[in-house]
Amino acid sequence: MVKVWAHRGASRRAPENTLAAFETALELGADGLELDVQLTADEEVVVIHDETLERTTNGRGWVKDHTLEALRRLDASGGRDGFAGERLPTLREVLELVAPTEAELNIELKNNVVSYFGLSDKVCHLVDEYGMESRVIVSSFNHCTLAWLRQSGSMVRTGLLFQDVLYEPWTYAAQLWATSLHPHYRYVDYVFNLIDEAHLALLDVNTWTVNEEADIDRVIARGVDGIITDRPELALARRR
Repeated sequence: MVKVWAHRGASRRAPENTLAAFETALELGADGLELDVQLTADEEVVVIHDETLERTTNGRGWVKDHTLEALRRLDASGGRDGFAGERLPTLREVLELVAPTEAELNIELKNNVVSYFGLSDKVCHLVDEYGMESRVIVSSFNHCTLAWLRQSGSMVRTGLLFQDVLYEPWTYAAQLWATSLHPHYRYVDYVFNLIDEAHLALLDVNTWTVNEEADIDRVIARGVDGIITDRPELALARRR
């Protein structure tokens, strides 16, 4: 059965990448949460998508230039009514929320613009601490990091994020010891043998960001393993 992951939490119902969004997604019955992580100036793992603060918080500048204490003072509601004072969560807080449940986590390393040396190691150490190895996928557009992660001996699953029309990505993924492909959902329209070839290579295919009913129905019919969506309630309804 196709899994439904809430993209940055239930981001249509609550501010993205906040505990409110993650709690709402779990309440809706999502199989997992997708979230983005970066490092603060004092090397704490914080959950936020953009490398800069302006879009989703009342702060300014780069995430990397602020300490966790400074970031925690910001309002991360993005101006959404009813969520004033919502804070940027740490990855530790999200793990504490999810660990007692059966939900999975897709943790995207936001290290394709800022290098964030040591980010993947810190993420894996936290995942290990909470005993979540079997319920976590670490994904990134920075495929070098994912290859290094697997070479280090980590048992965490890895997903290759991409939006270009790559030639035989299942072959490429095998070279990097990845466990899943994470293409933009339109990719399955361009490469018709993607699902079959990926499954033959023992790779899952998890598509992003699938928000419209017709697109959800189509990728489910094509046989994807996971859907990453801003609308988990819709995807769950269409799956049923």
